[in-house]
Amino acid sequence: MTWWPAPGAGILDPQVNESVASAYDEGMRSLTVGAFRAAAVMFRSALHLFVKDKGSAKAQNERHLKSALKHMKNDGDLHRSLWDWADHLNQLGNEGAHPEDYDDVTEAEATGLDKFVRHLIRHEYEMPAQLLRDQGLLQE
Repeated sequence: MTWWPAPGAGILDPQVNESVASAYDEGMRSLTVGAFRAAAVMFRSALHLFVKDKGSAKAQNERHLKSALKHMKNDGDLHRSLWDWADHLNQLGNEGAHPEDYDDVTEAEATGLDKFVRHLIRHEYEMPAQLLRDQGLLQE
């Protein structure tokens, strides 16, 4: 049985950057229909858009996502525990975008990327917003 929309899609906190949320939701829809390459590309896009939203000017101006992520790690804008996953997501997203150069993206890999991006969204957008709400500092 297939659920539509995909579980987890479309239920993000309103404080999540709109572009990040859109890319994540599209990745979830792709994952649900078995388009694993497309899912990997969209999850990588969500990561790229996260850099554009939360990274320093130096990270945002980097041409290559891997270099931008390194800047975020070194600047303290990307928790070190997320660095390895982010780098892995970047690589798998490249595999999805350039299938002629890489192996196919598997269901397990695409599902793992979903879990990572969802964790990143929770950590970087939803948890801080909820803490502000709990303190009465954010009204919606």
